[in-house]
Amino acid sequence: MDNTTLENSIREEASRAIAAIREKEALETRQMDEVFSREMENFRKQVEAETEIHIRQEISKLENKALLERKKIKLQSAERFINRIVDEVMKNIRYDPQYVKFLLKAICDGVKTAAADVDIRLHNEDIALKKDIFAAIAAVDGSKNVFVTEDPKVQWGGCLIRDKETGRIFNHTLERIYFRKSLLIRQHVMSLLTDAESGRR
Repeated sequence: MDNTTLENSIREEASRAIAAIREKEALETRQMDEVFSREMENFRKQVEAETEIHIRQEISKLENKALLERKKIKLQSAERFINRIVDEVMKNIRYDPQYVKFLLKAICDGVKTAAADVDIRLHNEDIALKKDIFAAIAAVDGSKNVFVTEDPKVQWGGCLIRDKETGRIFNHTLERIYFRKSLLIRQHVMSLLTDAESGRR
């Protein structure tokens, strides 16, 4: 075998070896690209799934917050409505025919319980009942000195009676009566509002 043939044979062998190496490299590169593509696709799907879960969680939080805000607004609206209704009703109680009887009885009970002279505080419109008040007190206990004055703290009606000897105060105001029954009244009004909203009334 001459040198040329040997050189050609070596070149061909080297070319085949280089081609085989390049083919192997290309195959490995394709395989690596495929692995990388799969990993990237898996990562994309994972990120997408996590993002979807996060979005759903945030939407759920917003929905819950909106629901709470609606409930809060509804309760505040109901509270304002109840306050307005209660204020109107309590102010109008004074015009009920039974109101004067209630006021005179409350005053007489307070005067009888007091140890000494009394100071009676009234709503400014009830000052006009002074004559009836003195007559009612004289009928049950005419021995005590009674002073009747207007008090802006008595906003709805009724009376405050102060025993001048002991300083004890008998609170027979409509505000006090309402305060004792306010929870029951509010529950009843809320029940009526709920029934009306649900169509039961």
